[in-house]
Amino acid sequence: MFPGSTILNYLFWMVMGAMQVIIILSANTWLKESGRQVPWWQTLLMYGCFLSFCAVVAGGFTLAGEYERRAGFYFIGFLGLPHIIAGTVMLKLFVFKKKA
Repeated sequence: MFPGSTILNYLFWMVMGAMQVIIILSANTWLKESGRQVPWWQTLLMYGCFLSFCAVVAGGFTLAGEYERRAGFYFIGFLGLPHIIAGTVMLKLFVFKKKA
């Protein structure tokens, strides 16, 4: 990620992990406080999509850190775009559904 650096790589991965934990916990709290009823399996699907997107970003930046910057950004673009589309569709279908 940061060639020739001693501490920036570790700080980046720690911040990325902390952000993942904060996003997952705050999403759960937001769903409860807003009164939205989302079944466990739909929540699990959304979390799985988010975590696999994080794995794609981590893989892309790992490639970029190994002096394969173009391959890393293609990796993120090619595999990340379907994750973003699927996550948006799931969010629309599961969370922002119209009440019957």
